[in-house]
Amino acid sequence: MASTEEKRSLVRLIVYSAVLVLLIILVGIALYYTLYVYHIVPFSLELVSKLAVALALGYVAIEFIGREIRSLSVRVFGERRGDMVLVVYRFVTYVLLALILLAIAGISGTALLAGGTFAGLVLGLAGQTVLSNIIAGIMLILSRPYEVEDRITFVTWQYGLIVPSYPPKLFSHESLMPGYSGRILDIGLLYSEIKLDDGPTMKVPNSVMVVAAIVSHELKERWVRTKYEIPVAIDPKQLIPALTEIVKKNEWVSKPETVSVLVNAVTSTIYIVSIDALCSGSFEEPPRSSILLDVMEVVKRMRISIP
Repeated sequence: MASTEEKRSLVRLIVYSAVLVLLIILVGIALYYTLYVYHIVPFSLELVSKLAVALALGYVAIEFIGREIRSLSVRVFGERRGDMVLVVYRFVTYVLLALILLAIAGISGTALLAGGTFAGLVLGLAGQTVLSNIIAGIMLILSRPYEVEDRITFVTWQYGLIVPSYPPKLFSHESLMPGYSGRILDIGLLYSEIKLDDGPTMKVPNSVMVVAAIVSHELKERWVRTKYEIPVAIDPKQLIPALTEIVKKNEWVSKPETVSVLVNAVTSTIYIVSIDALCSGSFEEPPRSSILLDVMEVVKRMRISIP
């Protein structure tokens, strides 16, 4: 019995075949009316031979130059972006080749302009979203706000996030950034693929990415803030120096002199300390976890010493 993936592949093959047959039929009908019914293009063997020679020479020239452009683009932008540059080049040059063939066929400039305007209007309305993504993809390739394997956070109004409206206890004095964080897997002409920090893969249209705020996390060092609840029975004047000393020795802290321990909030039963340190790496969670373990050790030791 065929698996689900095999069934899907068979359905896709049938659909693609049906679409291809339909396109061939439509092109045949268009050629019939163009050549024989409306005589838009004067048909003759001489004209066909000229069109064939022009098509062959144009195809060879486009492909030869395309290989050189891809080779240069791969050296400058990398293999994936070099392939995308080649796709854009082929799209533009084949459109120009089609215009040259139409001119050889003797189609008047007025008819060509009218037909091009109508076709552009139809294609623009029908493929507005696709074309905007392609143009945005080209802009991302050229401007390079991020690279493949970069870890970023993108903030955009198109994709909302639900964030806590009530800060749990006293830990959430800072503002939250309503964005998605992850590592860039691929930058295509239509989509940018991102592997989010919590595991799933997300494909975002390039038209969204080109207007989003991009926060790059490609840093060798970053500031990490850690907060912890301390019972008021523990004297902060003794706790703060002890925390400062142990955090300075933490393996994640790249510059011990940057460690700062401050009392952040106070209630009748607890007070909260915030620990800021410049740590290695582009992720916050591993150094924060390590610092929390150090804090727990100090607090446990001082609790035991309380009479």
